[in-house]
Amino acid sequence: MTDIKLSLDELTKAQAGLLQLGLYDGEVDGIYGKLTEAAFVQFANALSIDTILDANSQAITNSLLQIPAVVRHLLEILGQGDRLLQKFTNSQRIFVNMGQSDSHHLGFLDRGVTGCAAGSMQSLPNRNFAPSPLLGHIPAYPTRLSTLPDGVNVVSYGEIAMLAGTQIRVRFRPYPNLGQIPNIENIGLEFLHESIQEACICIGSVVNGQMLARWIGKNPLRNAQFWSSTKILPLLYTICKANQTEPNQGISNCAVTDPSSKQQTRSFSELAQRICNYVDSEGMTSNSLAAMFKQFATPLELQNWLISLTGNNQLSFQGRYGEKPYIEQPVLLDVVGNSIIPPTKEPHRGDNLISAYDLTRVMSLVAWHRHIPPTNRLPYAQWHSLSNLINAMGQDTARYVDAAIAALGLQYFIGDPVVISKMGFGYSDQRKRSELTYTACIQFVDRLATSHDQPLPKFRSVNMTLRAALDLKDPDHEALEIDSRMAATVTEILRRIVTEELI
Repeated sequence: MTDIKLSLDELTKAQAGLLQLGLYDGEVDGIYGKLTEAAFVQFANALSIDTILDANSQAITNSLLQIPAVVRHLLEILGQGDRLLQKFTNSQRIFVNMGQSDSHHLGFLDRGVTGCAAGSMQSLPNRNFAPSPLLGHIPAYPTRLSTLPDGVNVVSYGEIAMLAGTQIRVRFRPYPNLGQIPNIENIGLEFLHESIQEACICIGSVVNGQMLARWIGKNPLRNAQFWSSTKILPLLYTICKANQTEPNQGISNCAVTDPSSKQQTRSFSELAQRICNYVDSEGMTSNSLAAMFKQFATPLELQNWLISLTGNNQLSFQGRYGEKPYIEQPVLLDVVGNSIIPPTKEPHRGDNLISAYDLTRVMSLVAWHRHIPPTNRLPYAQWHSLSNLINAMGQDTARYVDAAIAALGLQYFIGDPVVISKMGFGYSDQRKRSELTYTACIQFVDRLATSHDQPLPKFRSVNMTLRAALDLKDPDHEALEIDSRMAATVTEILRRIVTEELI
């Protein structure tokens, strides 16, 4: 029996709700016993992003998920064995059987913030997922990322914290200088499945108004192909370059134009959003637009800029994204039509081979811009322009965190959420396998953290990059399984963050 910590009143309410949901085989236990445990396990297994319940069952479920001790116990149950993987594998199977997803329109990677990624309606008419519960929060992301816990209403970890259930203390250290690779600990991610071949996680803690960090990884510095996750890099370079020229000019007021007049002038905001949400019209694919933004620098300039940020001298970032640039020679214009960034005529050809650490470092530079020393920030980048990119990244098609919150039953205890991310997926002809990447910043106020010892909600801010690879000799099977595997991995990481097994 697990060490559940429900008061008698909480236990009575929980048992009544579980009985109403029909999860008992017999009568309610007078105390916490085998029947109650079995009912909790069934309830934990049933939690899903797409559970369809009648109004009465939904109301009972909602009432159970508002009892802190119940949710804490569910988190404990869901951390056992492969329970989360089974949950997401079953969900994926249901999606396929209902015609909502297939190997080209995956249930979690391609879900889309509106519930339907671009193009999927034409090929999958039954694809009718609900919009992301975070959709309405996206405009508030920049403000929330600008705000730190005050120590009065919301607290952080401090400089030293202890892993739950252990005597292990971990230390948060000052954010590294530009071009300096931080100490990345190689313990703490042993729970990752072997299919997660590279990972880097950076957890933040606020001390005296500054963001300190703890870095942990699994092959974090091994260079590899991170597919479309790297598309945020040319967008970010464009922002830094534009703000260097005109610091007061918000990138949202800038536009990309075609000197040859073959393509219509479009705002930076629209193009950045299309790269992240994959809305494709008039030939503006995510790949062609990302290749276009690379044309604001020579291959070597862009590569050296990235090295100057992360310190990874071994990376290579000179390739395209499988398509020609939407505009071969783009020009970035300010609000009155003056050229801010001219194009380069040198095409980008070669490899895009970087590390999980590189992407995690870049995510932290964006998300924590206002909370790290000015000398350690993205050179020239202004918050008014980074905010525009943050809003675009809020529209990433991958909705792993949405699924994680629902699968863990945390929806009533996540306050002020921020989820910005960029997914990547592809089949490598060279390596003969499917590969999926996900880089994200997840930040929220954890209201489940309150207890008698710690009566205040806790601030959680985590940057992560994961890269998964599967070789099952069947690309279609690989695609479906790797999507479920990534969903389960992100969920387990979130679970461990909330339980403080991972700090």
